[in-house]
Amino acid sequence: MQGHRTLAQRRTTQRKRTLAEFLAAGELTCSAADVARWLNVSKPTVIAAARHGNLPGRPVGRQWRFSTQALAHMWGLDIPSPDLSSPRSMVTGGGPDVA
Repeated sequence: MQGHRTLAQRRTTQRKRTLAEFLAAGELTCSAADVARWLNVSKPTVIAAARHGNLPGRPVGRQWRFSTQALAHMWGLDIPSPDLSSPRSMVTGGGPDVA
């Protein structure tokens, strides 16, 4: 038998994103699996490093979440900062003001 036909097959068709793509999309956190993939280590190794304070992660329910900005800072990546000169830029993404 080649598997149970009534169970949905889990397929990962979504492309794996980089830390830069997370930051560009405005994502504040990422998963332990993402960090493990970027560091080329196992997920338990990432969680152990977070528990020891070596990575900026914390448990949220049954998951571990990691700050994308703290990881970028730790790894020396440039973080795009929002334009804080206009309150509207934070809501609309910095587009021109329309009256």
